Amino acid sequence: MMLSEILIHISEKAFELQNKDGSFPGGHNGPYHDLETPVRNSGHWLITFAKCYELTGEDRYIQKVSEIAEYLYSKNARPKGYSFYHRNSKGKDKCNGVVGQAWTIEALAEATKILGDSKYASLAEEVFLQHPFNYECGLWNRLEINGQILTMDETFNHQLWFAACGSLINGNKNSEINSRIKRFMSCLPQNLTVHDNGLIHHHIEKLRENTLLSDLKYHNKLDKELLNTLQKIRYTNLLKFIPLMGQTKEKRIQKQLYKSIGYHSFNMHAFALLESQIPSHKFWNSEPFKRAIDYMSKDEYIKALDQNIYGYPYNPPGFEVPYSLFTLKDMGKNKLIKTIEFWVNEQFSRCYNKKTYSMDRNNEDPSTHTARIYELTRLPINLLKTTEIDDVELVG
Repeated sequence: MMLSEILIHISEKAFELQNKDGSFPGGHNGPYHDLETPVRNSGHWLITFAKCYELTGEDRYIQKVSEIAEYLYSKNARPKGYSFYHRNSKGKDKCNGVVGQAWTIEALAEATKILGDSKYASLAEEVFLQHPFNYECGLWNRLEINGQILTMDETFNHQLWFAACGSLINGNKNSEINSRIKRFMSCLPQNLTVHDNGLIHHHIEKLRENTLLSDLKYHNKLDKELLNTLQKIRYTNLLKFIPLMGQTKEKRIQKQLYKSIGYHSFNMHAFALLESQIPSHKFWNSEPFKRAIDYMSKDEYIKALDQNIYGYPYNPPGFEVPYSLFTLKDMGKNKLIKTIEFWVNEQFSRCYNKKTYSMDRNNEDPSTHTARIYELTRLPINLLKTTEIDDVELVG
């Protein structure tokens, strides 16, 4: 069966899940078990249904896109008029950092394109620009759903996805948005850590420095002498010398490397999306980025993913690597198709249930994992129609 056929059948099954307000059930963010609102998964399904319309030309998919877009535009999704309401987990923000906002912004950008209604782009612009941006650091602060400005988001993939999805907005304030995104890219050498083997480090190295700079800029409360001292301490040194919660430094380092492996494809997928919108930036020719691309093809990476809970069961490399390689690596057609088939088949063989048409095997959050098939929709139609999935048959 071809990948395009599976996308359509999974989408048809998903029709049954839709709520009366147009939304789709939320999950709990995989292994983190953070209770999520319907906002995230609804945005993912919007993008998948848009692709199904492109594949079939059937108006029922356009109708679903419209219903979801109206839900995302409503107060249910954005109750206080600031950021979108993504999660309800004790001790954590409700906006889900800047990555939660990124997922909704990309859905609104898709809604604008397929429905031709500029109000969705205007909403995406409004939310994007409400997030304070620190030009010195090239990073965004989190914005809570009630408008409270929180600290800088310290997870690299969150910042990257916010930039990538912001680049998709096609509205009246593109120049202002792109100015911030290009500054983010210019600051990548100081915010992105790529290990010698090409693995992207999960956290921003200047974690403490950036947070303190943000506080100094927006609240002007920090002692400058203390700030100057802390600026000299890099995150890698903290990993090496300060045990966390009783862990040895070796265990702490290994834990971070383990998580970084599980998130590598998630980072690269966002980089591919960003490159498709801003292809001329000098960062794409940098040696660290080239290493990160090559890492996706290494046996070392493929083997390391095998038992990684942040990989196939959560960040699906089988959905994320294909578009990343298609966009970022110059491969011949035959090799590209074989590579895509390897990754997609690996993902489906581990997680897809052909009886339920969902990704409900070997993962903790089937609702979210199934919704994440939207990451496959960025592949062009000719590849979706020529990528063959093994041992998958329609049942019922």
